[in-house]
Amino acid sequence: MVDERAIALAALENFPVEVRRVTRAAHSFNTIYRVETARGTYALRVGPTLRIHTAGTAAAEAEWQRALVADGFAVPDVVLTSSGEPMVTVEGRTCVLFTWVHGRLMRPRLGPSRARLLGRLMARLHDHPVRRDFDVLHADKVLYWLVPDRLADVPAHGKVLTEARDNAQELIDQLWAGGEPQLIHGDLTAANVIEAPGAGPVPIDFQDLVIGFPEQDISFTLASFGRRDDREAMHQAFRAGYSEIRPWPDVSDTVMQGLIIARGLHQLNITLALADGPLPQDYLDYHGAKAKTWLQG
Repeated sequence: MVDERAIALAALENFPVEVRRVTRAAHSFNTIYRVETARGTYALRVGPTLRIHTAGTAAAEAEWQRALVADGFAVPDVVLTSSGEPMVTVEGRTCVLFTWVHGRLMRPRLGPSRARLLGRLMARLHDHPVRRDFDVLHADKVLYWLVPDRLADVPAHGKVLTEARDNAQELIDQLWAGGEPQLIHGDLTAANVIEAPGAGPVPIDFQDLVIGFPEQDISFTLASFGRRDDREAMHQAFRAGYSEIRPWPDVSDTVMQGLIIARGLHQLNITLALADGPLPQDYLDYHGAKAKTWLQG
């Protein structure tokens, strides 16, 4: 069995910090360690052995976040290794060190007022210029992470899910046929925003950044409201906040709904790829029913 904490400690030896205490703070796809040092507190992200992003993702993440910090944007800074690298690999696990953001996650208190703040935050990120020639994934496919397509394997729903995937791909193809894509956060949901005293909402976890269009970034956030009873109010609040900073993209409701469906399929597929066993049937039924309703609409 892999000793993940030992990996974290080995990784920290490569950074210019004097470690005093290391504790596990969170675990999902990655594991986050809280690192207390003589100079302050940091967050060490230890990735899994499975790679769903390109090799250049950590470098792009570091460059964008450090550019945002330099421009006065409240985001975690990336701490470079002693040799000037944005990450270190230990036993096949990619490890990145960030400054710690003190505060509370937005998700437990999310409502329309915070959805409006989330919209403002995304618009500010979309307004921040950054180069596009990074070695990162392009969101020009419904399923763009580096995992196999498992949608056809879903019992009772495989046919409708793959049909929805193909139809959503046509909309994405139309979007990518014109305009200039840009670097987008790729997962700006309330689960990736910390409300920091004195700093307001702070975006974290830029690891899922991709080259795409603002419309897609927006759809990723709107998709995260999917199971809420107040999702329409959340959509409107998010749009109002975004529109306070920059114009809402000129995209039809039909296309936006298709992009939201695409995001749901994307998330379902990564869940299928990472699962150790069968997923709950109600979860599969939810996605199957949603795809069917969209296709029939």
